[in-house]
Amino acid sequence: MVRQDQHTIRDYVAAMGETYSILRWCWDEFVNDISRKAVRKLLCFSTCGRLVSLLYPWLMGLGIDALINHDAKMAVMAVVGTAFNYVIGAFIERFSGHAIELVLGENLRTIDRRSNEMFFEKELGLHLEEGTELTQANMEKGYNRLHTVQGSFLWTGIDSALTLIITWLMLSFLSPTSGGIIFVFLGVNTLVSLGFNRFIMVNMEPVDAMFRAINLHRNGRQEGVERVITSGRRNSEIEEMDEAFRKVILEDRRIWFTYVNSTVLRSVLSGFAVTLTGLYAGYQVWIGAMSIAELVPILTWAGMASSQIRLLARVEREVNWCIPSLRSLKEALTMECKVLDAPDAVELPDEPLTIEINNLGHTYSDKDAKGVLRHVFFSIAPGEIVALIGRTGCGKSTLTRLLQRYMDPMQGSILVGGHDLRSVIQESWRSLVAFIPQRSQVFDGTLRDNILYGLTGDERLSVTDEKILQLMAVLCIDFGSRLTNGLDTRVGRRGMKLSGGEAQRVMILAAVLRKPRFMIIDEATSSLDAVTQAAVQAGIYKILRESGASALIIAHRLSTVMHCDKYVVMKPVDSLINGDPQVESIAHSPAELHQVSPIFRRLADLEGVRIAGIQ
Repeated sequence: MVRQDQHTIRDYVAAMGETYSILRWCWDEFVNDISRKAVRKLLCFSTCGRLVSLLYPWLMGLGIDALINHDAKMAVMAVVGTAFNYVIGAFIERFSGHAIELVLGENLRTIDRRSNEMFFEKELGLHLEEGTELTQANMEKGYNRLHTVQGSFLWTGIDSALTLIITWLMLSFLSPTSGGIIFVFLGVNTLVSLGFNRFIMVNMEPVDAMFRAINLHRNGRQEGVERVITSGRRNSEIEEMDEAFRKVILEDRRIWFTYVNSTVLRSVLSGFAVTLTGLYAGYQVWIGAMSIAELVPILTWAGMASSQIRLLARVEREVNWCIPSLRSLKEALTMECKVLDAPDAVELPDEPLTIEINNLGHTYSDKDAKGVLRHVFFSIAPGEIVALIGRTGCGKSTLTRLLQRYMDPMQGSILVGGHDLRSVIQESWRSLVAFIPQRSQVFDGTLRDNILYGLTGDERLSVTDEKILQLMAVLCIDFGSRLTNGLDTRVGRRGMKLSGGEAQRVMILAAVLRKPRFMIIDEATSSLDAVTQAAVQAGIYKILRESGASALIIAHRLSTVMHCDKYVVMKPVDSLINGDPQVESIAHSPAELHQVSPIFRRLADLEGVRIAGIQ
């Protein structure tokens, strides 16, 4: 599999423009002012260092010439000059090392910060839509490749490029003919390197894609280790992953063996250029047109120039190898955000608010004429607890996403306190909303870290252990002997040390501690047994009533929403005719809803839910 845009060397050279634009983007985004100043210093130190190091061969030549001619004064000068050069070179090396470490450290911090900023600034709807690009694995791969590129430039690229330029200039100054020979060699070797590096870039891109697929598969299976083992797939997965890796490594090895073989040609060219330079310089010495003091640096500099070309070819190849991952990183982090704060966006007050959903409609694809939501109308008053009921696929999850502004609706509006949600500062709205998902999102760390996660630094300090334990009692959260270190007990990666029900209750407690004005609860007790579920629900209702917070509860089981203030039943969008509203029924009690909603009656019968007052 070969990229279609790089069949020829000319195409490859043209593609280097894209490489430059990607590297330029990396420079603009991930190199801060401190690092840029350090890079300028590094260039100065490296230039001085190369000049000093390139004086060694000249001083050596002077010394040899002095010994041949028995010139004691010149010999002493050569020795003193060499020693002085070593001292100066050592100090320059020290300054260069400091500059490199400063650049690396600053870039590490800036890369981490800017990649986090650009990743988290994307609205959640974009993360859902571009789930294959905006992934942790993609970010990490690009992050690592970025470190590889900067290391290549800092440790090899800058020094080799400066050495090559200065060496050629000094060689050309001392012997224009020798400089011309090396210049011709540089041109030929550059063309050869372009050809072989094109081969690497073209062929390694699909191999890199195969490696990414293997890593994605491995990460998924390691994350889902419980399913792998309980499904009896442990040995099968090991063998399948090993076979996939064997195939890709064979292709990888074929490519790199070809590249290694190319070094023979380049070594021959290098040897030919240095030999030709040596023959010319030796002949000049033979006829008396050149001294030994000139011969030694010419031979040394010619060899150094040819070796720097090989080093730069490796840098170019390594950069090209990293470009596919950097391209993916750039494409992911530069995706255009569609949900932005309006210039005149308003900040919501921290007070109870009415939420109105007016003629709401949405679709995830332009090709989907029916969409997911259509003509949805209902409201949530301050302090009102509303249950949202409907069959799977009727748009309940999409509605909760629109309420949290994952994306903006295609039709209609959501009013919060009389303001269109699109005209509200997003952080202002999110500070008033707490979301309890059906699938718990517990982070690695302590129980306390997870419970207090949604609070600011000052808010965390104000929450006492007594307050946390009191709420835990209300919500029937009891970890028993698992709390080996109290609230500072570590819960494991993704809360692995917690049961599903415990993880859900941690999420509930974390949401409650934020003291929100509006809560969205997506079947937050689905992992609990019936007795514990009833107790936890009673605790949630108690906290909601006492705080005066509004709530929208997504009902997957009717038994979880029997004590709400309002019930909204939604029909599947496929069942709508012409301009029918998607909300089938609105009622204020289960008994009333049973009378007016065929969908509710059907669901109640299927679940065996008994409604008080209904025979």
